[in-house]
Amino acid sequence: MAMKGAHSKSSGKPKYDPKKRKFQNKKSSADDNLSPANKKRALKHERQSHRKHASSVQPAKELWNQLRVKTNDKETNIKLCAELHELLKGKCLEVAMQHDASRCVQGVLQYGNEQMRLEVVKELCGGDAKKDDETKNQNVNLAELCKIQYAHFVVLKMIKYGSRNEECIKLIVKSLKKQMTKLAIHSVGARVVELLFGTFPPKSVAPLKLELYGPQYALFASVNTTGKDNSPTLPSLTEFVEDNPDKREPTLAHLQALLQKGLDKSLTGFGYFHSLLLDYASIASPEDIRSFLTPALAEHSLHLLSTRAGTKVVCECAAYGTVKDRKKMLKCLKGYTRSSLKHRDAYLAVLRMCDVMDDTVLVNKMLLGELHQNPDNEKSEDDEENKPSPILDLVLSDTGSKLFLLLLVAKEEMSSSDDDKATPRWHKLLDPYEVSALHQNPTVTENGEEVPTSKKESGTRRRELLVYLKELLVDVCTKHTEELMRSKSGSKVLIEVCENFASEELFQAIVDVCADDSEDEKALPLFEDPVGHLTMKHLFLSESKKSSDDDDLSLARMFYAKFEEELGSIATSNRGAFVLSSLLQTCVKDEAKKALKSHKKEIAKLAKGGKDVKKLAGCKVLLDALK
Repeated sequence: MAMKGAHSKSSGKPKYDPKKRKFQNKKSSADDNLSPANKKRALKHERQSHRKHASSVQPAKELWNQLRVKTNDKETNIKLCAELHELLKGKCLEVAMQHDASRCVQGVLQYGNEQMRLEVVKELCGGDAKKDDETKNQNVNLAELCKIQYAHFVVLKMIKYGSRNEECIKLIVKSLKKQMTKLAIHSVGARVVELLFGTFPPKSVAPLKLELYGPQYALFASVNTTGKDNSPTLPSLTEFVEDNPDKREPTLAHLQALLQKGLDKSLTGFGYFHSLLLDYASIASPEDIRSFLTPALAEHSLHLLSTRAGTKVVCECAAYGTVKDRKKMLKCLKGYTRSSLKHRDAYLAVLRMCDVMDDTVLVNKMLLGELHQNPDNEKSEDDEENKPSPILDLVLSDTGSKLFLLLLVAKEEMSSSDDDKATPRWHKLLDPYEVSALHQNPTVTENGEEVPTSKKESGTRRRELLVYLKELLVDVCTKHTEELMRSKSGSKVLIEVCENFASEELFQAIVDVCADDSEDEKALPLFEDPVGHLTMKHLFLSESKKSSDDDDLSLARMFYAKFEEELGSIATSNRGAFVLSSLLQTCVKDEAKKALKSHKKEIAKLAKGGKDVKKLAGCKVLLDALK
């Protein structure tokens, strides 16, 4: 009995050691010899062994580790991917939801062939689901995978590597139908929607986009066949509202609720959300934009500037927003003026803020003040005279130069045209999309009356802002005259600066550039430069429209005084002849005709052309001007 008691005592529960605060188990003596790291690893493996499909997941992870090696050749990858695919067949849905095994399914999609990808897509979309699995996973579909932190990476790979397979596209789009309103405002699912709309063909994802407009659009939008290939297309949201005015309010209410949920989850960084905001702005009244959209987006303006649609929304908010909201938007742009002006889309927002803000002092402080600082943070040891202008890069850029053009050209100034319908001159310096984004005199309805959102006149606002930039503009045109004259964007700014801030120093710099040879050996002389000769031509034509006295400052007089003896040689070149033909329309036309009289025969010969002489169109125009 004593032996039995002793045996039962020794084989009972392990003793508790109060000092170590744990039970002492003699059977785990082998585990006690392991290091803490190895113990942790062993515990991890034990936990993973209890998971679903553990017997397949472990070897699949080992294969994935071999598959992702960048030095693998194509044959090795195909072999490893085939093995990985065999292990995961029929288990992709469950494996995709595991945080450590999801990458194995991604590996098959990334490195597998078309057939492997198609089989995985079918399985995840429910195309190959077995009857036994349908009951277990009836609540798990592709839309649910899009919302799971680790599983959504599998869907992203499906979209990325299945975008060239029509069958894959159809399966994915079909699986996501009736789920877009939920995914579009889900913090994880939004990433899937962004890639889906940006990767798949627009026609394929059009049915999914329609869901975002609400049930009114889906039910009442009529299909038309006005496309190039007479294919059935649905009208835009603006067209739908124009055709169905009674559906405007329900559609606006649906979009407003959807956008509010997206704004609450900070989805303003996604391109599809920008498009949705623009769709709302396109059918909303100025009062709706002022009351809902502008207050909601005022502090997120910077996030919207990454896309064309987002920038257009910021422009609309700036146009119809209150003074308080405009100041918030202005603060968001502080420090980003230069980068925004050089961005393909964001520059429009800067132009719009300068165009509608009444507080020009604040605009200068928040936006224009940054332009006075050199873009290079390093302090230059050069003299002040040799330092490059801080706005040179902006003047030479296609987008940045438009800020200066907008301030230099008066809105009320009309272009001199032979047509009956004269257009404002600033319209010709911008493209139609920019003109529509910068529409003038925005108004809102208050107490039944149309009230302008800006109190100050556009001319007054323009002149006040131009004061802050005058010194910079004159400086860049004087220091970098040749660069500007040979640049399409820079030449436009130079012409307008000469129009507004004419000075002897500036005109002398232009004449000196015409006389000096370029430092670049490959560069053509200025009179033969494709852009340079047009710059001189437009400068002379601009001066010819003014009535000038003998005492007035004149670029044409300074040019004639410098090149009086060289006019003959300039006239024998095609582009040079075009320059002189415009010179003959200025105040020195009589003197220039006398100087060219002795070269008239040579000009006529070049204008007519012959066997050994090339016919020059510029000489023909010059000859007509000399008559």
